[in-house]
Amino acid sequence: MPEIFKSPAFVISGQDLGESDRLITFYSMARGKVRGIAKGAKRSRRRFVNALEPFTMLNLSLALPRTTGLNRIDSTEILDNFPLLRHKVECYIMASLCCELVNLWTKENDPQEDLFKLLRWYLNSLNDGFHPRKTTLFFKTLLLALAGYAPDFDQCLLCKKPPMGDHVIFKLHAGGFICSECRKSGEKTHKISLGTLKSLRHIQNGPLDNFHRLTMTDAVLEEAWSLMKSLHCHHLERVPASYVAVNGLKLEIGK
Repeated sequence: MPEIFKSPAFVISGQDLGESDRLITFYSMARGKVRGIAKGAKRSRRRFVNALEPFTMLNLSLALPRTTGLNRIDSTEILDNFPLLRHKVECYIMASLCCELVNLWTKENDPQEDLFKLLRWYLNSLNDGFHPRKTTLFFKTLLLALAGYAPDFDQCLLCKKPPMGDHVIFKLHAGGFICSECRKSGEKTHKISLGTLKSLRHIQNGPLDNFHRLTMTDAVLEEAWSLMKSLHCHHLERVPASYVAVNGLKLEIGK
């Protein structure tokens, strides 16, 4: 008999495998990212009954291979399917982006309990009707910190002084900012307002339960969103595919 691995898990991606199977990627509490083959999932949906849809939280049972090869999905029990995410286009697109980021940032069999809790908080928040774009900004900021790339929002990289004035110059490759006094003349800049810097510092250091109390102007939200996107893309050395849908959504909202 194969060894059976059981754990709460989220579905973060899926792809067709051959004529009848699906390869599903999960983020689990016990092992972090794991993959499993859903045998016959394309031919019959009755066996898994929507359990393998994106963002679903479930009790997962995987049959592990004895030597080499892929895990096989033995059984699933849905714990939460976050229905609002499937009825609101913006929520669905934002959740797709964050699940893709989790997939890109993590390695298989490398559990991070804080990341599992963050993903659960994020999906619950979207399903409870909180602002999708702002909630996604919170998630992206904290995910970057869990990945080991938390920016320094407290002091200038050069003079070590706290931020002053109207704005600072953010250095993506260095993960921090340079104050206006330390900026070199003619240097290509990525300007960030002090309001945006303060908001991101609060997100990075604050408890999850208090995030939705944070008020942000539209300008600060968009500036913070742009910076977090740039930081993720810089460190991942790629642009996540879900940003195409996010950009299209923004254009639709702006009409």
